[in-house]
Amino acid sequence: MKGFLRTWQQFDFKDVEKNLIVAGDLSSECFSCHKVGLGLTARTCPECAATFKYMGFRRKVRMSYLQKVRAEQPDIIFIDFEDFKKALGKRDARKILDI
Repeated sequence: MKGFLRTWQQFDFKDVEKNLIVAGDLSSECFSCHKVGLGLTARTCPECAATFKYMGFRRKVRMSYLQKVRAEQPDIIFIDFEDFKKALGKRDARKILDI
């Protein structure tokens, strides 16, 4: 039996920011240029031409939903969007405090 487990891995935040699609309830958004209305299976952004390597979700998703997305996009890397937003917030706060 195969399934999904959360793991912790180091990522280059700039790479994730440039290549992240964020899935919402009705449509998805390019994190790089904030183009909304993208389909869940979009591989590139029509606005900024970003190639989506990572996918985050605005809400909790079920295993069956992840399996559906994986079947349509086998190379996409799922990230915890909440973890990503927290990490960006810390990075931005450090930038402000280091000035």
